[in-house]
Amino acid sequence: MDTDIYIRRIEESDVDELFTQMTALAENEGEQAHLTVTPAVLRQTGFRDAPSWSGFFALSGDKTAGYATYTHDFHVWTGSPRITLDDIYVRPECRGLGFGERLMSAVFDEAKKTGAYVNWTVRTDNKKAIAFYQRLGATYRVIGKCGWRADAPGA
Repeated sequence: MDTDIYIRRIEESDVDELFTQMTALAENEGEQAHLTVTPAVLRQTGFRDAPSWSGFFALSGDKTAGYATYTHDFHVWTGSPRITLDDIYVRPECRGLGFGERLMSAVFDEAKKTGAYVNWTVRTDNKKAIAFYQRLGATYRVIGKCGWRADAPGA
């Protein structure tokens, strides 16, 4: 594989490829049942005046090596903008070649534009990812994560 790395923003015409990559991540994580978004929803929410999400593709030649998606929000305690990294995924055959680092750098550069800090979650058993993030300067803290859905039984 050509290891020249090119990072670019995900565009509306990329949604089908993004969804393919998201499906691969869900399969890799054993989370297929939780991937309920559709390409149509990604198009509707990511490419309007105030998009709900943004992202980057990592490319090698004309092949997608991986992606990162994120949202902008606000941290009330610090009174500062925050970027929440939703996904970062690099295809298995592209790992260890710098694609993940370049994707993270693109997200960090985006955060620097607004003085935001970046946060994300990682599985506690994913030691390689934790070590990777720490090499990039991230602080790793083990905390609980809760969630609530309006469409859950009994909600």
